[in-house]
Amino acid sequence: MGPRPASDFLSRRAKKYKQLGLEHRAPSNNELIQLMVQEPTLIRRPLVVSGDRLIVGFDRDALRDIG
Repeated sequence: MGPRPASDFLSRRAKKYKQLGLEHRAPSNNELIQLMVQEPTLIRRPLVVSGDRLIVGFDRDALRDIG
């Protein structure tokens, strides 16, 4: 599992995403990480690690496959 950009973990449906105006700008990877630390609701959930596989957000089929 290689490094992935913070935007892969960003919840664009979170209220805070809209409140911070993130849909109108492209924050850097480091800025997104800092925002996610300050506002954990910006992180897509669930985050599931199974072996070398990472599932970000609710994906019924992917979650069923690891079960």
